Amino acid sequence: MRAALALALLLAACGDDGEVASVDPTPPPRRHAHDVDGHGEGHGDPAPARLLRTEGGVTIGGAATRGEMDVEPEQPIEVPEGGRAVLQLRDGGRVELDGGSLARVTDDGGAQLLLLQGALFAVQPPSGNAPRPPLRIASAATTIEIGGAGEVYLALFPSGAAWVSVLGGMAAISVGEADNRRRLRALELGGGHAVAVTGRLAEPTEGPGRLTAAREAARTLASGDPEPPARDRLTRDLSNEVDRLDQALRWLETETRRGRELTTTHREAVRQKNVDEGRRLQRELVEHSRALYRLRRLATARWERTRALHLRLVATGNAPAEDPIDERRDRVVGLLGP
Repeated sequence: MRAALALALLLAACGDDGEVASVDPTPPPRRHAHDVDGHGEGHGDPAPARLLRTEGGVTIGGAATRGEMDVEPEQPIEVPEGGRAVLQLRDGGRVELDGGSLARVTDDGGAQLLLLQGALFAVQPPSGNAPRPPLRIASAATTIEIGGAGEVYLALFPSGAAWVSVLGGMAAISVGEADNRRRLRALELGGGHAVAVTGRLAEPTEGPGRLTAAREAARTLASGDPEPPARDRLTRDLSNEVDRLDQALRWLETETRRGRELTTTHREAVRQKNVDEGRRLQRELVEHSRALYRLRRLATARWERTRALHLRLVATGNAPAEDPIDERRDRVVGLLGP
């Protein structure tokens, strides 16, 4: 994998005169909860994504696509070899799925899109003064987050490895690992840098700055990628991810209970006008808030990774007898929100 990566980066450096990775000038669709159709009826909440353009026989939910259309959550988006699909996400980002890709848009508060196989180009344009959530793309291999503005190319390989190239701006890449303070470990990469992901994050390298070169590098990497893992290996991987998710959820539940106890004790101190105790508890509540934020980030990343790995097994006909996602969904929503 390392040798292939070095070769790919050499090709990218030598052939970096192709297409420039840039934001599509087409404005995002303006759809809001108060929009009405020609009959004066409201549309309700906008869909999490809208299909803008396609090449080849792209299908959504098993049905052929025709022109622009909304993409509802959890519908499989399949792009045949040689095809392409461009999606405008509700939160402002844009994703271009390459041929041979399988993906789903989501609406559960985590990643806006799960990539199950293939490759994509994701763009988060500058937001100006309007606040918005970060663009998050998740897969069984890694989660990518663009908080400000940036352009990223993500390629998944049959072995389960991935390659991430940041073409512009900044992006954070993680694999659900935590440090000794239970904080999510994330690698911050700037434009012109790339990283291979083979279970863990490799050392970052210089990467292409243009989309054409990134696609060529990914094709080179794919040509040297091992065969897909056996079903029992994928099943073990999913079991390990479920265990890591449960661990993060337990940590989050413990901290949530601690917060409720601190809040109750602080209220009692205030009621009794115990100023010193109230101030001490206030400091603990501030630290609790920070810990809760860290643990939610970690649990979200592990939830996304577990979901993507499970869906990958489902797509290959290797779904486990018991669905670990449905079993935990209510618990996750209760802790992380919808």
